[in-house]
Amino acid sequence: MHYCERAIFHLLWEEVLPFFNICKNFTRYEEGIPLRPFRERLYFIDNLRVFVIFFVILLHTAMSYMVYAPEWWYVVDEQRNLFFDLFVLLTDVFIMPTMFFSAGYFVLPTLIGKGPLHFWSDKIRRIFLPWIFGVLFLAPFISYMIIFSRSDTPPDYLSFWFGPFWGPYFQHAHYWFLGVLSLFFLLLTLAYLVMPGSFEKGDRTYPSPLLFIVFLILTTGAFFVGNLFYHADAWVNVHYLFLLQPTRIGIYVCYFLLGAYAWRRWWFTSSGYQPSPLGWSVAAVVSGIVFLGYRLSFTNATDILPKAGLGFLHAAFCMTMFFACLALFQQFVNSDAYLWRRLAANSYGIYYFHMPVLLPLVYLMKPIAIPIGLKFGLLSVATFLICFVCLECVHKIRQLFPSQKQRLYSSVR
Repeated sequence: MHYCERAIFHLLWEEVLPFFNICKNFTRYEEGIPLRPFRERLYFIDNLRVFVIFFVILLHTAMSYMVYAPEWWYVVDEQRNLFFDLFVLLTDVFIMPTMFFSAGYFVLPTLIGKGPLHFWSDKIRRIFLPWIFGVLFLAPFISYMIIFSRSDTPPDYLSFWFGPFWGPYFQHAHYWFLGVLSLFFLLLTLAYLVMPGSFEKGDRTYPSPLLFIVFLILTTGAFFVGNLFYHADAWVNVHYLFLLQPTRIGIYVCYFLLGAYAWRRWWFTSSGYQPSPLGWSVAAVVSGIVFLGYRLSFTNATDILPKAGLGFLHAAFCMTMFFACLALFQQFVNSDAYLWRRLAANSYGIYYFHMPVLLPLVYLMKPIAIPIGLKFGLLSVATFLICFVCLECVHKIRQLFPSQKQRLYSSVR
């Protein structure tokens, strides 16, 4: 390669991309790397995050095949099956609380170990800038698929981007998670600056039944209060800054704080609290069946008691399924095998890029007449693998760069 071309390529790779931190940062996930205050590596939490992100892909794929898909869903296939409605109703309950718990569990060792300035220097690069980039440059494409997949003559993309997108089609897509997470990090940092001693590691304690009861009451109340004013699945645009679900945001706060509390109390360590796989799994199955039956009969009535019942069953299934997943992964998937490590390192990037990959694939598969279950499985696995392989390629290329950079500098000299 010519010296000038190599210099330009080096500038783009080393200076421009790191500024946005899209390719560089999405091939690692430092939330799961414990610092000095916490030395025991909990691989199962990293592996559970991979599992949950795969379920996010399954959820978003399934929504294209629901019988009662939301009107705003980006691409809807003519082949539909009620199974996917049931799958979405169950999966949508516990996956994001698990993500917020994971973030809360690892935020304090990072904040305490690095200090607020270095902590936010990292979070701006890894969370805040990717959030802004995703909302401004990727969410418009995702939203454009609503019109493109339903119209024979859709408007050109740039006209949509600078016009309707900022009106009725505005949304953050799945990047809403990064915006809300940035807000949670900010509020936690402010609390840490005011009361730093309250966030240090505490004594090893096992949760009492009262803790789970109080947590269930809080999450039930959070869902119930939101449901008093909004539909159970409604999304609200908060002055373009945040996109959130009023019935869920309080639950996310609770799980984020529970994660921070769990870290302080040494949960999941060899000498700390370890949830029972059998007990929580049985509770999850029972509560899931009851929740699904209630949700299918729920008519979004204005009466208080039905809404309170939905809030309680939603919170109960969420908590039991969440702890069942934690317990099962700690018991059976606490592995640091190479494939798990690479999947965990790329899990953030897979989450970030999966929708721009998935939606065109769903659109291209619409006219293909194959069994709906096969179509669903192929699309989900293909999306996951495409994102993973591409991110791994970026990682491998970056590993080669030190030698290339040295040759560049030596050539210039």
